[in-house]
Amino acid sequence: MKSINRLATALGCLIPAALPAATATFDDLFAPPALDAATGLRFTTGAVTSPLYEGVEWDDRVTVVGSQYKVAADAPLFGLPHSGNYFITNESTDGGNGITLNTTLILTSAWFGQNEYYGFGGGATSVTITALAGSTPLGSVTFDLQDQVDGQPEVLAPVDTSVFLTYSGITGYRIDHVAPNEFAHNWVADDFTFVPEPGIMAAVPAAAMLGFAAGRRRRRRQA
Repeated sequence: MKSINRLATALGCLIPAALPAATATFDDLFAPPALDAATGLRFTTGAVTSPLYEGVEWDDRVTVVGSQYKVAADAPLFGLPHSGNYFITNESTDGGNGITLNTTLILTSAWFGQNEYYGFGGGATSVTITALAGSTPLGSVTFDLQDQVDGQPEVLAPVDTSVFLTYSGITGYRIDHVAPNEFAHNWVADDFTFVPEPGIMAAVPAAAMLGFAAGRRRRRRQA
């Protein structure tokens, strides 16, 4: 019984420490833009340009935006963060579709909303997040971006993507959107939460069990 209790204690200590959820808040970047500016995410992650942040390789078209950024001095705020002072948007020069996040981590939630340009209309009206295994779609979640406050950016809302936990072999995600016109392709997003693949999570207690059993066998032989 004492051995079982020791094993349970060991596993209880090991799993949370080894497998925490990670949230990409964009507020702990190495070199963020000024609060009234925006820049490519790859230029903010370290001393050397890199698209890697929180275990994810972000599309080069992902832009980090400060909470006070406006497209013009007399325009409303471009967007609102869910937390902190920074959020992301998609570069829209090529339509801004097919934004990719390369990772084997499981995206369980994110916060999305509609941006504002000059006070006469916002950006994308919906986003679709697709889980991928290589180039093969495994499943997707579509979320409507509400335009509830005329002339102002919208408060972000949670997008539940926990269904992705039921898929195996995820290697990344693709974010597509629907635009109301050819000039309104942006969306605003923040606080992407990722967890390890469930198969990896299950492997940790199994490995701990094997190690515990091996240790007991060695102690018996030494005795």
